[in-house]
Amino acid sequence: MELLIENIANWCNHNSGLLTAIIFILTIFIGWISGFFKMIRKRPIFKIRTIEGATFYSTIFLDKTYQDLPVHKTAFVLYLEISNTGNAPSSIGQMKIGYFPDNNTPIWRAKRNWIHETVLKSQLTSKFRGSELVKGYPFLKQKSNMSTDSTETFMDIGRIANGIAYFEEREAFGNWIPKLNKDNETTNVKIVIQDAFGRKHTQKIDIIRFEPSKALEMSPYFGQTYEEYFISHNNTEKNEGDNKSPATDIS
Repeated sequence: MELLIENIANWCNHNSGLLTAIIFILTIFIGWISGFFKMIRKRPIFKIRTIEGATFYSTIFLDKTYQDLPVHKTAFVLYLEISNTGNAPSSIGQMKIGYFPDNNTPIWRAKRNWIHETVLKSQLTSKFRGSELVKGYPFLKQKSNMSTDSTETFMDIGRIANGIAYFEEREAFGNWIPKLNKDNETTNVKIVIQDAFGRKHTQKIDIIRFEPSKALEMSPYFGQTYEEYFISHNNTEKNEGDNKSPATDIS
C-alpha cells in the first residue's frame, strides 16, 4: 500500500501540468452538470383551492326531449385561489374540469366528462345577509362589467391570484349529469390548469349543487352562454322622440 501511494505521488509530481488540466476540465464539467440540474428543477407549482360561497354547479332541465329523454344543461362556477409555490414564474393558461356522469359505472371504470373554460355573459353576484347590498365576484381571466380592474394572471414566485372561472357544458340528455357523492349534495370534479410552459396542474375538489333558481339569481345568464333560454328581450316601442333601450327580463 505504501508503495502504491509513493508511485502515485511520484506520478503527480512528474505530471503536474496534466493533472491541473484534468482537474480544470472536471471542475467545468461538474459545474455544468450541477447548473443543468438546477435549471431543470426550476418550475412553477400551482396550488389550487376553491373559495366557498361562489363555488357551485347546477343542472337545468329544459322543456324538450331527445330520444324520449329529458334534455338539460349543466354549468359550473369555481371561485379559485391559485398560488405559485414553485421556484419559477409562469402564467395561468387554459383550464378545464372533468366530472363523473351519473351512469352507474363503477368508480374504477368511470371516465370523466371534460368541459373547457367558458365565458359567462353576466356578472356573478350575491346579496349580503340581512342587507340589500350586493357583492360582485371578480373574474379570474374575464373582464368584469362591475370593475375596470382585471386579475393579473402572471404568477410570479409566491404570488396568489383569485377569481371566478366558469365552465358550461353543451346540451346533454339522459344520465349525462354529474354523479352526486354519498352526501347527495356535492359532486367531485377534477380541475386542470395549464401554465405557460405546457405543464399541467391538477386538483380534485367537491363542489355543492345549487338549485337552478339560485344559480340564475346569482347570474341571470347562468347556463346560457351558447343559447339564451330564460332571457327574453322585449323591444320597447319607440314613440316619436323617445329612444329607449330594450328591456331585459327574466322569464
